[in-house]
Amino acid sequence: MRPSNKKSALVIVSALSPLEAAPTVEDGRNDNQGQKIKLDNHLNSRWKSIKFIIAMIIVLIGGRPPLAFSSNAGLLTGNAVEVFRRAQSGRWFADAHKLEPDIIPTSDGQSFLVVWQGTEKAPKRWIVSIHGSRGFATDDLAIWHPHLKNRDVGLICLQWWIGTDDTNKSYYMPMQIYREIDIALQKIGASPGKVMLHGFSRGSANSYAITALDFGRGKRYFSLSVASSGGVGLDYPSNRAILTGAFGDHPLRNTRWITVAGAHDPNPERDGIAGMRRAATWLKEQGAIVIESIEDPNEGHGALQRNANNARRVLDLFFKE
Repeated sequence: MRPSNKKSALVIVSALSPLEAAPTVEDGRNDNQGQKIKLDNHLNSRWKSIKFIIAMIIVLIGGRPPLAFSSNAGLLTGNAVEVFRRAQSGRWFADAHKLEPDIIPTSDGQSFLVVWQGTEKAPKRWIVSIHGSRGFATDDLAIWHPHLKNRDVGLICLQWWIGTDDTNKSYYMPMQIYREIDIALQKIGASPGKVMLHGFSRGSANSYAITALDFGRGKRYFSLSVASSGGVGLDYPSNRAILTGAFGDHPLRNTRWITVAGAHDPNPERDGIAGMRRAATWLKEQGAIVIESIEDPNEGHGALQRNANNARRVLDLFFKE
């Protein structure tokens, strides 16, 4: 049974008691400066604990949830703050909260990225994930996490839905998406050729241009791109730009892909098996290499992560490189 809020709050407050045991001057020591540094460090540590405890008490007694998962989330300003507030309404926000990811502001201050790794040691490989329509990067983390256990890999999820409606102006464009991916990967020290790009639904529909930018004019981070339940729209300006050479000469040539679709997708001609088969054919026409096409007869939209076997297959192929 879950304890009452009142009781939980009291238990947390009791953690303040170590404040009474602040370090005292050691007998026989005259190094006042060293003692002062120790005391300052102790008090700074306690103050961080107090701020965390206060935030938790607010949540437990029914107040507004704290904005940040981690200390650097306080760097969010302006529109990014509101976008993060909206993310708290996500279905899996609470699950993401438990994973204690870093929340990093985008370079334009409009949104944020969620950065998570399972161990303190920097992973050798990274996944960059682009959510679907009206999605949240925090939910994306929670959905991916069960599939990443015991794997030496980190995850970056970009919150690219920055508006309140479903129009194109409420989303980052592919060039903006790649800009933020590039900045984040540079900050964490990711190596080119050690990153997998994953796009789901609307994110998948944009993954073709994002990969073209990376391979044609970027750092060539992506050794593998995964298009999940999101076909290629040839009427998209960004996809037309691939064909006109705006991202370089044949920017998808030699890029490596996996396409994923479910037989019960509500939009079969666009995002289902038929749609993703067309996407695979188009990729091959651009010189890309489609190493596998996963077609799940029992799943629908989002078959990749709805079926753990599909996610495992994709990750196994990524790790074989």
